[in-house]
Amino acid sequence: MKMVCDVIRYQYKQYMFSAKWVMPFVLLIAFVASFYSISPVEIVNSFAITSLVLFGVMTWVGVTTQELEPEVSEQILILRLKSERKYYICHILFLAVLCVIGIFVSMGIPLVKNLLVSGTMFSRKIEMLDVIGGFALLFACAFTGAMLGELFHVRVIKERTIAVGATFFVVVFAIVRSGLVEKYPMSRFLVWVVPPVSDVVSWFSNGSRFDMGKLLVGFTLLMLYAIIMAVIKVELLRLKKF
Repeated sequence: MKMVCDVIRYQYKQYMFSAKWVMPFVLLIAFVASFYSISPVEIVNSFAITSLVLFGVMTWVGVTTQELEPEVSEQILILRLKSERKYYICHILFLAVLCVIGIFVSMGIPLVKNLLVSGTMFSRKIEMLDVIGGFALLFACAFTGAMLGELFHVRVIKERTIAVGATFFVVVFAIVRSGLVEKYPMSRFLVWVVPPVSDVVSWFSNGSRFDMGKLLVGFTLLMLYAIIMAVIKVELLRLKKF
């Protein structure tokens, strides 16, 4: 367990010392700051919209973190962990840490601002269930995005132009999926492989409070998609080798 934590800490430091985190997190901060520049806003709706943006940002992060680790360093870490799977799981956990940081940015800015303006940031007084519901929705969307970006790994698709284009294409479809299916019902048979991020988010876009039953279903559904993508990525990398 200590070795796993050390590897995650090493990957985190390596990422922070690189410049790859700057653009996605600056974009996220800029969006959140501008989105909450006008008040009051609906609590649930604002967290739902932010979760879609965080999904896109974390997909970007998932794509860019693939190029951080030189192959030699990766091989050394695998030898130290004595398991390829364990190394790839460490990387997945590292991305989960970045998801949590993204959530702190996404929720921290409006919550702090709400305190500074004496609770007038939102249309009603914020409750603990709002914070829990918002965190769960944001984490599910963020983690799904990170695993989607990881799926188009450089060893899976070596041509980066194709990989980035395919990632962008899937992200767009994931965001418009619910509207596409509503307008063209038959498309559900084509887009079922795309993470149902917009479907889950749409359940809360007009709600005044989080429906915990729907939230549990949505969280489970998105995490299931994320885990499936993570497993596919790990097994593909084990087959591809270096």
